[in-house]
Amino acid sequence: MRRELLIAAAPGEWRAAWLEDGVAVELHVERGDLRPAGSIHLGRVVRLVAGLGAALVDIGEERPGFLPLRSPLDEGARVVVQVRREAQLDKGARLSLHVGSDDPAGFAAQAARLEPPAQLDPISGFATALALRLPAAPELVLTDDAAPLPGLREVFPDAEVAQRERDAWPLDLDGVFETALSPTLVLPGGGRLHIEESRAAVLIDVDTGTPEGGSFARVAEATNLAATAAIARQLRLRQLGGGIVVDFAGLEGRRPRERVYQAMAAALAGDPAAPQVLGWTRLGHLEIARPRRFRSLAAAMLEPADTRKNALTLAFEALRTLSREARARPAANWRLVVAPGVAAALRGSAAGALRALETRLGRSIAVELAPDRTAEPFDIAPL
Repeated sequence: MRRELLIAAAPGEWRAAWLEDGVAVELHVERGDLRPAGSIHLGRVVRLVAGLGAALVDIGEERPGFLPLRSPLDEGARVVVQVRREAQLDKGARLSLHVGSDDPAGFAAQAARLEPPAQLDPISGFATALALRLPAAPELVLTDDAAPLPGLREVFPDAEVAQRERDAWPLDLDGVFETALSPTLVLPGGGRLHIEESRAAVLIDVDTGTPEGGSFARVAEATNLAATAAIARQLRLRQLGGGIVVDFAGLEGRRPRERVYQAMAAALAGDPAAPQVLGWTRLGHLEIARPRRFRSLAAAMLEPADTRKNALTLAFEALRTLSREARARPAANWRLVVAPGVAAALRGSAAGALRALETRLGRSIAVELAPDRTAEPFDIAPL
């Protein structure tokens, strides 16, 4: 199997696609705002939750991580922990005192020289965080920007690492991301998948659409079997996990259900997360459990319970677009005209990315607030 990694690198945000035999199977967004699953940290206990037998531990994120305890700790204690599941929505990261490493004594010695919170392994950075999220080592790494090349070659020493303009890439990365953020996906043959993330579960509805010919039972079966492959791909592509409930179309009788069950299990067999098909509910829905280790694509890029991009995503898109324009016109000065939410993001979480782009361009970027902008959240113009 040929494994490739495509990285669209921009100030403050990398968007990456993991390809297997030329097909995008995972999408990742790296902003440096989360401690990745697998990373090891020196933290400090900020609160004990006796009722849950757990402690809340500060590892440098907005919310403290959740650490189940088998033996008591004191508030204020220093602890070396490993992230088992990244922070999600309004939940902090899930932590463990069991550090999967060949050198726990080395981490203890390293921690003794530091003050919490501190990341012990790997060295903090976009490339190292992305490497922890990948299912294997890539053979080829392509980026559209030359600046990350030294760091990428250090993190992926056995891979061919190169800078290549995106029009020479094997796929349209922006298009793949837009499709993966859409709540509706068209299936071969005309059916549709509707995918909705909620706090409790991921809900998927299979719709046959309006069949042009053939019996409804045959159309439903063909649509359902096509849906199983699409569902398996979308779960991995969108980083969806937890409980997943699928409402297939027009399933009547044991045999059609068994065919769909077997097709769903076969489609999920190649997923490194090892999801399980749990079975049918009394309402006729198929339940799937997929381990949730990473933040989903929608949680990173969309407004909560909405299909619109959040202000931070739009702020990074504005900087990405400006950076691309500046490469074509390096002598120009630039102005960003932005909606209020994007302006707030550029003053807040994206402020470091804005400063980094200004440093790279060697000039200030004028940010102009346009309160009445709604359809287009930002515009870029040379001064």
